[in-house]
Amino acid sequence: MFSRLTSFLRPSCMVVVAGLAGSLGNSVNAETSVQTVLRGLVNPSSVSFSPEGELTVCDARGIVVVLKDNKPTNYVTGFDTEHWKSNDEGQKWYAVGPLSAVWSGSTLIVTDAGKGDGEETLLFFDEKGKAESGTATNAVPPTSDDPADKGEGNLTGMSLSKDGTTAYVCGQGFDGKSWVLSADIASKELTPLLSADENGIETNSPMQTVVADDNTLYVLYSGKGGEADGLIVKWDLTTQKPTDQWSLPGVINPMGLAHISGNKFAVAENNWSLNQTNSGRILIATLGEDDDAEVKETGVVLSGPVACTFGPDNRLYVSQLGEEFDKPVGSVVAIDGLKD
Repeated sequence: MFSRLTSFLRPSCMVVVAGLAGSLGNSVNAETSVQTVLRGLVNPSSVSFSPEGELTVCDARGIVVVLKDNKPTNYVTGFDTEHWKSNDEGQKWYAVGPLSAVWSGSTLIVTDAGKGDGEETLLFFDEKGKAESGTATNAVPPTSDDPADKGEGNLTGMSLSKDGTTAYVCGQGFDGKSWVLSADIASKELTPLLSADENGIETNSPMQTVVADDNTLYVLYSGKGGEADGLIVKWDLTTQKPTDQWSLPGVINPMGLAHISGNKFAVAENNWSLNQTNSGRILIATLGEDDDAEVKETGVVLSGPVACTFGPDNRLYVSQLGEEFDKPVGSVVAIDGLKD
């Protein structure tokens, strides 16, 4: 039922985006080069790299794509898909498939995010194949008594611990009980770990986890759709308590977070809407002693940027929805000059 991704791919091209002075301050670079490395994606989400340096992307047609020798390969296919929106006439839009994929050595771990809340798992793959061949964790049922709580779903923003024993993943099941989950790689057990709501953090929608060196985890929270209430929270993984948090002034629905160095991070602003794709920015956030992060422009504006990560070449790789979601117009771009 899924069209092969390769039929939609076109050669990469190079464009140059001039630095823009915005309301958040001066541009980081006067001129930033942006290369499109992969086209023809539908609602792309997670971007990551294999140990061999192969770009890995999640596609809403139920596919995880791996760029091998500069050629796209449908590495795992046949994931379930769902839609975030529907109306009384049966029209559905904004397709969702696997939302996050990371490599643990030669094993690919993927969030099976196209299922319903309370049914999603992480799937483990030791080789190319079908989604049904993956080894699954358990799903996470409701964690509250609220009837709206169906369990954890739309699992996204996955990262691995430094020792490779644990995966951290953001849950989007019930906004009244936001969770970051952890999965034991050996036992395949998926459990709730960090609750924003239980710690007085009102901003919901965790989108991306970033593992730090001192047994801490940075989590990016997107907040309400269309509002500039994004938040970065630093969690102590031993106490499971937040140790610091920073708001992102003027940033609307950030979804991607990648560590640059020290207390600096790249942030992908999605500017979320369920009815259309909006322009979003790639920004640099410096986390200081103040509650508000210092946010600077890079000058790069994309069509619905979603996830970001630094590649082995130190370029920032960003997935973007393109001019229209549910169409094969999404892409991954590589931005240089943001990390030495």
